[in-house]
Amino acid sequence: MPRCAVLGVLLALASCLNAESLDRRLYEQIHRRWQRPWLDRPMELATDAGDAKLGIALCAGIGLFGGEKARKSAKLALSADALSAGVTYGLKLAVNRRRPEGETVRSNSSFPSGHATGAFALAAVFSHQYPKAAVPCYLAAAAVGLSRIYLGRHYPSDVLAGALVGFGSARLIIHYKEGVLGFTLPGLGDD
Repeated sequence: MPRCAVLGVLLALASCLNAESLDRRLYEQIHRRWQRPWLDRPMELATDAGDAKLGIALCAGIGLFGGEKARKSAKLALSADALSAGVTYGLKLAVNRRRPEGETVRSNSSFPSGHATGAFALAAVFSHQYPKAAVPCYLAAAAVGLSRIYLGRHYPSDVLAGALVGFGSARLIIHYKEGVLGFTLPGLGDD
């Protein structure tokens, strides 16, 4: 069965199961009932780790100071991050979901979570390039996503959608990695 058909069936099933109600109940469970003073700072740090600027800086550092494989990995990760950011921006504009803590501007609406999108895009690329790092990469991405719910910035479905967009973007970039790695901007490539 094609992946699009599977996704369609899952979305239809979710709507039948009153997904909005489940989403809000999960949000309340994580955001309200898990609140502990000792968890606040780690969750803030996880959210900060998911900031796009930090992801770009991480890739730049890996690309500048690593070997050939590291440079290729950084280029793939930045490409996946850029693709996922574009998809996320378009979805935010189209869906315009209100954030749990209130109204927001359309371009920064709740659905999907940009932090989760970027974290999972990077995790998927670096896990592919360095399979032994898969568990820590995905745990870090999951911590970023969980922090967004804990801190009241997103609903669980926002984070799940962001993770899917990030992972899917990374898989697409990996699938076309020869073309991505061969691409250079005019004037910046080898002569």
